[in-house]
Amino acid sequence: MFSKLNEAGPLMLQALEGLAFAHQQNVVHRDLKPQNILLTGREGAWTAKVADLGMAKNFDKAGFSGMTATGSYAGTYPFMPREQVTNFKYVKPVSDVWAMGATLYNMLTNQYPRNFKRGDDHVEIILHGEIVSICKRLPGLQRNVAEVIDHALANKANDRYQNAGEFMQALKKVL
Repeated sequence: MFSKLNEAGPLMLQALEGLAFAHQQNVVHRDLKPQNILLTGREGAWTAKVADLGMAKNFDKAGFSGMTATGSYAGTYPFMPREQVTNFKYVKPVSDVWAMGATLYNMLTNQYPRNFKRGDDHVEIILHGEIVSICKRLPGLQRNVAEVIDHALANKANDRYQNAGEFMQALKKVL
């Protein structure tokens, strides 16, 4: 487990740095997940890069283009915060923070922050399912690391880090 954190932590910091740059440019990704964190380099010297900006949007101008219909949503269910289902057209960087928290959670546990079972309505789970604290999945994880991840995964957007830069700084302090 700790070797996973030793590998995943620095990669997540690199990905968060790239995402922080996008957020500074008023761009929200809207589909972050492990498959969209690409690695370049070689074993022991990987560099992480955020990829697949196909659903990215300028959040300052959200709602003005007419390109995203009201009531629509998109993304990858296990990595979607609630507001991505309820307010997809107007998602902000805080939604990407949840997705990056879920990505790190998945990298460390091979599980999702919410329990998705076969046959469940995924939207219903996102809207009403509880987040399983990473401490329950990885009881030996350092408490301060778990607190940073759990903070990124808060159900209420106002209770999370508000952008990738804030998440990156908090994670950097505990690694």
